[in-house]
Amino acid sequence: MAITPYRTTNDPFDRLFDSLWGASGGGSRGSLMRAPETDVIETEKEIRVVTEMPGLRPDDIEVDVENNVLTIRGEKREERNAGEAGKYHLAERRYGTFSRSFVLPRDVESESIEAAFDHGVLTVRIPKSERVQRRRIQVAGNGGEAQGRVEVGAAQDGQR
Repeated sequence: MAITPYRTTNDPFDRLFDSLWGASGGGSRGSLMRAPETDVIETEKEIRVVTEMPGLRPDDIEVDVENNVLTIRGEKREERNAGEAGKYHLAERRYGTFSRSFVLPRDVESESIEAAFDHGVLTVRIPKSERVQRRRIQVAGNGGEAQGRVEVGAAQDGQR
């Protein structure tokens, strides 16, 4: 299974920006937002992409698939009121837009992808194609042989 993340939280560029402008973001604070933390889980029938997005609403999130690339975009808006007086002593929360993309395996049903958002967590379910799902094959036996018996190490040239 090959799901490839577009960007990780261990990105050296994120660390560079943090060291240059600090966690509070400095001058271009509104545009720098880390890609959200994501888990990718594979089961027999589907791939699930689970992404933490605290503080967002479903209207702030966009999920699309194009050429087997799943892209999750969002925007977290700053919550300060224009007329609110006060001096910030610490501002660590980030605001702005983000985009996270994943290359999907070829054998998924992209038309059947579903996304749900609950309590700040986005879950995208990507069903696998039936042709790649594991299925059990019944082994039939001949007349007197026991059902399901498989012989190993048969002689060459079709002789037993």
